[in-house]
Amino acid sequence: MRILSSARPRPRALSAAALAVALALAGALVAAQPGEAATPATIDNPSFETGDLTGWNVVEGQAFTDATVSDATGWGWGCCFNPDGVHHLWGAATAGGDTPTGRMRSSVFTLDGTGEISFLIGGGNDPENLYVALHRASDDAELMRATNTAFADSEILSRVVWDASDHLGQDLYLEVVDTASAGWGHINLDDVRTYTERSIAQIANPGFETGDLTGWTATGQAFGAAQVTDRTEWGWGGPFGHDGRYHLWGANNGSDDKTGTLTSSTFSLGGTGEISFLIGGGNDLENLYVALHRASDGAELMRATNTAFADSEAYSPVRWNAADHIGEELYFRIVDDATGGWGHINVDAFDTADDVVGHEFDNAGFEAGSLQGWTADGEAFSEASVSSATRTPAGEPFGAQGTYHLWGGGQGDCLTGTLTSPRFVVGGSGEIRLLLGGTDDPDVYVAAESVADGQELARVGVGTSRETYQEVGLDLAAHVGETVRLRLVDGSPTGHLNVDDIRTLLDGTAPGIDTAAWSTPTGTSGSHCAGGPSGATPQNA
Repeated sequence: MRILSSARPRPRALSAAALAVALALAGALVAAQPGEAATPATIDNPSFETGDLTGWNVVEGQAFTDATVSDATGWGWGCCFNPDGVHHLWGAATAGGDTPTGRMRSSVFTLDGTGEISFLIGGGNDPENLYVALHRASDDAELMRATNTAFADSEILSRVVWDASDHLGQDLYLEVVDTASAGWGHINLDDVRTYTERSIAQIANPGFETGDLTGWTATGQAFGAAQVTDRTEWGWGGPFGHDGRYHLWGANNGSDDKTGTLTSSTFSLGGTGEISFLIGGGNDLENLYVALHRASDGAELMRATNTAFADSEAYSPVRWNAADHIGEELYFRIVDDATGGWGHINVDAFDTADDVVGHEFDNAGFEAGSLQGWTADGEAFSEASVSSATRTPAGEPFGAQGTYHLWGGGQGDCLTGTLTSPRFVVGGSGEIRLLLGGTDDPDVYVAAESVADGQELARVGVGTSRETYQEVGLDLAAHVGETVRLRLVDGSPTGHLNVDDIRTLLDGTAPGIDTAAWSTPTGTSGSHCAGGPSGATPQNA
């Protein structure tokens, strides 16, 4: 019976027994409410596996209907969507194609876990009219937005990963928007993940810090829990130089004659597309290696063995620029098919979630005491060029950083050649700074080159002949995000080059370079082919 009057009826007193029962019931109801009202951490029908739009609310328009949920593997003039499961949302599945417009929303979810949200997206590349947006349920504010930039107009589904951890604990929803009606005026969607306990951009147990092979799948006899160790050296030498406490030492509790494979969990490549890990053991590209594979077809994309030390238990870093595969599902496979001496492989510290543009390269200041990681051509630069001398032959301080530096004049001036750095991604402010000395000669310089086409992007010379170091810079601000390498060039039979302390990730706040300091030389170099400049030898303090 509805009470239509605004007057409130006078309450009647309850007996003590009735009051106790009422309070107990009320308490039970209050206790039950949080569980009953809790918002789930996942959305309804995240992969459209119902075969329709169950769980999704069409807000307006005709772009999204049950008919746009498809089980097609290809689109007629090409293949393949690469969806998750059987069904996915294909915006152009109906006869209307690109013409219809509309909006639809997911169910509300509470962001939990790592705060990472990801989904597969395809279709047109149009951030203003074709996109998936993250909204806060309390005020409908848009927090994030993504369109299909990976392929720039393609039916293929590729992964978008958002770090929404700033909104942990908030009630959110996704809105899919299509306000485009011209060519490529549709959007594809699948596999929406709103709750993760591990980043989708990282493999499980990347550094073996569980102390075993959790997250990895082994075949054969080469790899087992017994190969995961916390040892810091191998008995007849060391250290390994691993990351964290544990690492995979292929020869631990075993021998070189065992073979097998070890496969990681899958991950979705995002960020800059850079992948890195540590490797040791035998140098055998055909039988001992780490390979990167595409999950959709198993294709091998990249491979690396331990070339840095050419048979050594010690770890050296490997970095791959896999930017061409951003958005793809990938995995690692470690292979040991070798049975002879050095027939084992060591690995550690897989990192697939690099979201920082740019990186340093290893041995940029020659602190390995060698040319490790660098590639020499000609005779001007060799292991003998890496010096720990603190003073020039004239007795002046070199001004080097750290213990070692590259003294090109150590073998005389008549030798020529080049020394090429490992490749790296330009980041920070785009400026590269280094310490430079040697001969003022147009054929003696340091250049930055594009890995993509070999084009020289910037060059710096010595300026004023001097053995001591002075800071110089290369401006690559227009090339941030590009993969480059440095080439140290000594093309002069009467000159040489000294280099140290190369820095590639500056933030633009470092003090400017005092170029005026180059106007007054503090030393000169002779034209000698042996014994260093002026036939003298450098000094240690």
